[in-house]
Amino acid sequence: MNQVRYVQRIRRRTGVVDLYFRKGGHREGPLRSLDGSLELKAEVDAILARIARAHAAQTPKAGTVGGAIQRYRKSADFIRLARSTQKEYERLLREIEADVGEVRLEEIDTAWITELRDLWAPRGYKAANDRLQVLKNALAPTVNDERIKADPFLKLKKLAPPHSADEVNLAWTDEEVDAFIALALQRKMPGLARAVALGRWAGFRRGTICNIPLNARVLAQNEDGLPQRRLYWTTEKRKVLCDKREDGRLSALLESTPAKALTIAYDQKGQPWKQRALNQAVARLIGALAQSGHARPNLSPHGLRHARGLELAYAGASDAEIMAQLEHSSERAAKIYRRQAERRRMADSGQDRVDNVVAIKAQRKRSSNRA
Repeated sequence: MNQVRYVQRIRRRTGVVDLYFRKGGHREGPLRSLDGSLELKAEVDAILARIARAHAAQTPKAGTVGGAIQRYRKSADFIRLARSTQKEYERLLREIEADVGEVRLEEIDTAWITELRDLWAPRGYKAANDRLQVLKNALAPTVNDERIKADPFLKLKKLAPPHSADEVNLAWTDEEVDAFIALALQRKMPGLARAVALGRWAGFRRGTICNIPLNARVLAQNEDGLPQRRLYWTTEKRKVLCDKREDGRLSALLESTPAKALTIAYDQKGQPWKQRALNQAVARLIGALAQSGHARPNLSPHGLRHARGLELAYAGASDAEIMAQLEHSSERAAKIYRRQAERRRMADSGQDRVDNVVAIKAQRKRSSNRA
């Protein structure tokens, strides 16, 4: 009889040969049957059948949320996401499968989604909104081909943060940036100072901050034929081309700090930053600065990007210019920055009017007193 597949033979010191079943990650044994016997093949076939039944039980059924999620994982929309985004989406998809994977698509409507949102609400408004967005992405094909009759997300409102919650990803002030860089250099952490500079003066996301290489800084010529330092790179998250003149403040910081790695920014070991490690390093120094009153607590690396976007908007940059500077793929974020800048201008303009009225009243009072 031919050798049975998936059977591994292990010879013991005593000379006895034990038989084990091995297939992929499944390990089982020692087997009861004798090598070369018909019983051995029957025993292995029984194990294979049991594995197939377990796999079928775990496979999401067609026409369910779990089935839609399984197809979404194989879709171009999912595959084109940055690796870091795929990893985070996968974590959320597993949780959604555990919660509602067996629900059939015909059961899904706006009322069902609303109830699901409210059930997720105790986990936090951001956690609930993140899960809703990932579920919406996974179910989009079933809405488009009308397996779900009407878009259940169309009129659904996201959960708002509680009034006591801090603003997410606060924009850093210039004073906070300067204090952070000074402390990083004082603690002999030039790679961290470089990371913050890339976020603040290039407006990069964390993925780009961690991965952008030294050779992304290219020496080109401007329209007058003079040398010009530019940043040329394809960003990690949206795969959008970055091709922009380097901010002079960034150039000054990079030229005054050592280049110790193949990437522009680097950790204490001279290696490219991992996103979580960068978050932790920034949090530690922000904590120290907050204690001394030089920074607000809870500032994040992404808040540096917001500071850059607001700076561009305050300077009068158009939506297209903000998009090009921050490598946006749509105008939505650019419009938000411009609206925030306009609100600040209007608030300052309103205060100017109040100041003018106060000054006029004070002048009249002085004139009345002299009379």
